[in-house]
Amino acid sequence: MASKLKYVLRIAIIITISTIAGIFGVKNVAELYSVPTYSEIIKKDNNSQHFIISKQKKIIEKSRQSAVRVLSLSVEEAGSVASSSGTYIMMFEHYYVITTSHGIVGDCETTKILADDIVYRCVDMVENNKEVDYALIQIEEIEHREPIKIPQSVARTKKQWIDALSIMSRTYYTGFPNGLGPLTIDGKIMGHSRDDYIYMNSYAWSGSSGSGVFSQRGDYIGYVLAIDVGPAFNGPAILENVVLVVPAYRINWASAIDALNTLPESQDTANYIDTNSEEQ
Repeated sequence: MASKLKYVLRIAIIITISTIAGIFGVKNVAELYSVPTYSEIIKKDNNSQHFIISKQKKIIEKSRQSAVRVLSLSVEEAGSVASSSGTYIMMFEHYYVITTSHGIVGDCETTKILADDIVYRCVDMVENNKEVDYALIQIEEIEHREPIKIPQSVARTKKQWIDALSIMSRTYYTGFPNGLGPLTIDGKIMGHSRDDYIYMNSYAWSGSSGSGVFSQRGDYIGYVLAIDVGPAFNGPAILENVVLVVPAYRINWASAIDALNTLPESQDTANYIDTNSEEQ
């Protein structure tokens, strides 16, 4: 009798284990063949968090949260629209986008900022610097986005800049090459120009101009300007992986002060003007 009970008990245990294994097997198969929705894929925090260190994850999130598309309609050429990239920033408790000047072909009224399929208007064209090639645009606050804070998020001291610009230092940027995106692309510092530009080994194409470039410690260090074009036997050769970057210390952040004219006299603006000071 005891042997029969043991036999029945063993059979019951085997059936229970088989049932549990079958349930988990069905669940695993269902998960294996489940497909994420488009909204889940494009979420700002979807950045391979299982495969990169937490610091990189934060930098990528900062890059994607601040990336916007800039559309500018030409007044002279009716119907001509320039598409570029920009970085959403906050300073003096107001909101701005920093992008390239060559991507602005119209005035403030015909320039729009696109973020998450929502169009935001240009409030004021604070500065359109054609010499350095950047435009500082005041805009409305962008909902559900986190702007980078100026000057807190910009490399400022000499040590920070040396670390950021060291050869083979890693970089990240998010933009809209060829109108696609936002696309997040990594790279490395590969060299420097005597004209005060940075050469970045990465990828860029038309529409990437104005994308904010972040260092391996998460500082905003500049914006994408252009890709390299060199001579070849059959004409000009485009090098998409040699990307020209304008360092952020060439931007006159203080130009926003004159436009706003709301800061108290005691406001310390030294950090906004001198972004290459010695670290204390």
